[in-house]
Amino acid sequence: MVNPVGTTEWDESDVTYLRSQARAGTTVDIVSLDHGPVSLEGACYESEAIPGILQQVREGAADHDGILINCFLDPGVVAAREAVDIPVAGPGESGMILATMLGHTFAVLAVAKNLIPRHREQARVLGLESRLASVLSLEIPVVALLEEPGQTVEAALTQARLARDRDGAEVIVLGCTGMATLAQWIKENLDMPVVEPAAAALKMLETWIDLGLTHSRAGLYRRPDFAAILWPQGNQVPGEVSP
Repeated sequence: MVNPVGTTEWDESDVTYLRSQARAGTTVDIVSLDHGPVSLEGACYESEAIPGILQQVREGAADHDGILINCFLDPGVVAAREAVDIPVAGPGESGMILATMLGHTFAVLAVAKNLIPRHREQARVLGLESRLASVLSLEIPVVALLEEPGQTVEAALTQARLARDRDGAEVIVLGCTGMATLAQWIKENLDMPVVEPAAAALKMLETWIDLGLTHSRAGLYRRPDFAAILWPQGNQVPGEVSP
């Protein structure tokens, strides 16, 4: 799992959570970026993080069977699939697709108002725009989600019930993997399916690996020519790429 932030603050709790969700026999390792934003709550932060994400993806592909990029925005997922042959999963994509199997409509709980258009765009790109009932915001920054967990859970429940009763949502998707450790509290107090996206992405990876599947090279994820990229330090391509 790549934590696309320049801090290791959440690494221990994140990997503990994912290991608790993994099936027997799955080993979960975690790595954060050498430098980058403390959270991804906008396009600028996301763009700053992607080069570091791709570096960690390329390095991790040598001794892992799959990679999870741990952010609901799925930063760099398409580029990562171009770069490596092993499966790469994003929580946003995985969570939304899983939600459509659990109900006709779903709602996303964003952490900030400025991310509402971004999550709508994610649904549109996935072809799920007609299934998206609404995107509602908790207005709690990522770094503050766990400072007052009870407050975060109450905000999530309030917005989830609004999405259900006003917007017709049948499934709730948590719009930030920073809420992962709070997901069970939310599920226990809400009479409808709640999708925690980090666990959804992990389970997607396990399924692809079990079935011997990875992304196609026939179109969107065509392998790039790394020799055409000018790298620092003598234009050496960093890391190894599978043939």
